[in-house]
Amino acid sequence: MFGEFGRIVGFDRLVALHLNDSKGNLGSRLDRHEHIGKGNIGREGFRWILNDARLHQLPRVLETPKGEELKEDAANLRLLRSLVRRR
Repeated sequence: MFGEFGRIVGFDRLVALHLNDSKGNLGSRLDRHEHIGKGNIGREGFRWILNDARLHQLPRVLETPKGEELKEDAANLRLLRSLVRRR
């Protein structure tokens, strides 16, 4: 997918990443967000995204389901940080 994105759109035009896992399968046209690692993208998909050098400088927005105290955000951020390989 990223190869096609780079060829068709170009990474120079990418300005941010919107991070959430997906309840729907690829091509399902279902836009339902899931917690990181609990959907169809999975932990390994996020590990790949977070460690791709072409994406390192981009701002990231976490858009996952929220509870009243936002504990889920803290858990999702901990998981995302654990997937980043230290340089």
